[in-house]
Amino acid sequence: MTVNAKPSALYQPEFFRALRAGDESLATSIVQQARADGMAIDTIYYEIFAPSMIGIGHLWESNQLSVAEEHLATAITERLIVMLSLTLDQAQRQPTRRVVLGCIIGEHHVLGLRMLADMFRQAGWQVLYLGADIPPADWVALAVRYQADVVAISMGHERHTTTAAALTAELHRALPAVTVLVGGAAFDHDPALWRAIGADMYDADPTAAIERLSAQ
Repeated sequence: MTVNAKPSALYQPEFFRALRAGDESLATSIVQQARADGMAIDTIYYEIFAPSMIGIGHLWESNQLSVAEEHLATAITERLIVMLSLTLDQAQRQPTRRVVLGCIIGEHHVLGLRMLADMFRQAGWQVLYLGADIPPADWVALAVRYQADVVAISMGHERHTTTAAALTAELHRALPAVTVLVGGAAFDHDPALWRAIGADMYDADPTAAIERLSAQ
């Protein structure tokens, strides 16, 4: 965020209300105003989009929103991520390090991963974004093909723990030097889970995680 930028608390509640109402025009204007006021994209991602979508998820879980309404909010946010992604100030140097990002098989929530991919791009990494529901064998084969330095795995529910542990072990066998970074709601709920599946890194602050990896 720039020195003159207004705090995200001025935008996040209004953005959340726009999502709840399914008002894409209002949500877009809020984001455009935040950018005009000097707010950095990573701040919009993690202080406006992320908490708003967590709130939408809580409303859906408590039956205050229908599946259709939750999907509408997700689609609006995803389109806004694409809009902001096109304006990123990416590092000008040729990328020398590669990160592969994807969701564990059975996981379909990709917004957090989309935002993380953009932050890696802005930090100068070559990004291979796989999206949702990736079969483990395909994931390992692609990581080996591109000699990934980092593999970022998103997991939203603890029921995928066994699959994630197996994937992490196979990645380490195939690429001994790879760093396996994990994230998602499952790890936010249980901060010790990342060690249990054999991952190398978890950080509740995605920006801090990228800074640590870039410094290695």
